[in-house]
Amino acid sequence: MVVIASCTHAGNDHPATTTSRQFTHPGGADEVVIEVSRGGGLVLPVVRVGDTLPRVWISGDGHYLRQVAGATDNPALVTLEDRRIPEATLQNLLTEANNAGLLADSPDFGAPKIFDAVNTRILAVTDGKRHNVLVRALGYPVSDLDAATVAARERVSRFIDLLEHPERIAGAGAPHTYTPAGVSVWVLGPAPASTSAPAATWPLGDLATVGTPTDWPAPSARCLVVAGDDLRAVDASAAGTSRSAPWHSGNGLWQIAMRPLLPDEHTCADVGK
Repeated sequence: MVVIASCTHAGNDHPATTTSRQFTHPGGADEVVIEVSRGGGLVLPVVRVGDTLPRVWISGDGHYLRQVAGATDNPALVTLEDRRIPEATLQNLLTEANNAGLLADSPDFGAPKIFDAVNTRILAVTDGKRHNVLVRALGYPVSDLDAATVAARERVSRFIDLLEHPERIAGAGAPHTYTPAGVSVWVLGPAPASTSAPAATWPLGDLATVGTPTDWPAPSARCLVVAGDDLRAVDASAAGTSRSAPWHSGNGLWQIAMRPLLPDEHTCADVGK
C-alpha cells in the first residue's frame, strides 16, 4: 500500500493528512489533469480571449503552468511559469480536490444572485472521469446562500489558493518560462478610433485577410496560429507594447488578441474548448 501525505496549506490551520487512495489520471505531457480558469461577465473581446487561458494548468506528467505578470518584455502576450511536480505531489493535489468536493458526482456550490460576476471553473480528470465544475461568483460576498454552501465554497477557495501559490506545494520544482509551440492570434476588427496607445507593426501578411473566420469572441473575427520563425517575428514586433495596443497592417490599424497555446492545444478551435 502506498501512503500519500496531503499538502499542508501555509498560512492556515489546515492539518496534514494521509490517504491510501491512489487516483488514476492521464499521464501524457499534453493531457490535462487539473485546470483552473476564471471568466464571464460583460467584458471586451480582447479580455474574453485572455479569460480562456487557465490560471493554473497541470499535465499528467507533472508539468505545472501558472499565469505570471511582467515576466517578459512582451506584455501583449500573457506569460506562463513552468514548473515540474512529482507524481506524489499530483496525488496530493487530487486528494485536496476531492476534499474540496470537486470530484463529487453532482457538486452544488450555490448560485449567488450577483449580476455580471466572474465565475471560476475547475477541471479535474481522474478515475476515467472529467469533473468540470463551475463555481459562480467565487470570492464575492454572498448573503443568499446557507452556511453549508458557504463553507463548501470556502473549501474550493482554499484549494485554488494553494494551486496558485506553488511555493506552498511540497515538491514543486524551480520556475522556468513556458515556451509555447504556438500562439493563437485573434483579429477582432479595426482598432477603436479612441485608441491612443502606440501602434505595433504586424510582420506577417495583411491583418485584413489573414486567419480563419469565426464569430467568437466577436462577430467577423478571424484567428490564426503562429509558430516557429513567424512567432519569433511577432514576439519581436510586440516587445514593449500593451495588450490594448493597435497593430498597423496594410492601410489600417487593427485590434488583435494573442493567447499562448497550451500543450493540449494546437489550433484556434482548441482555445476555450
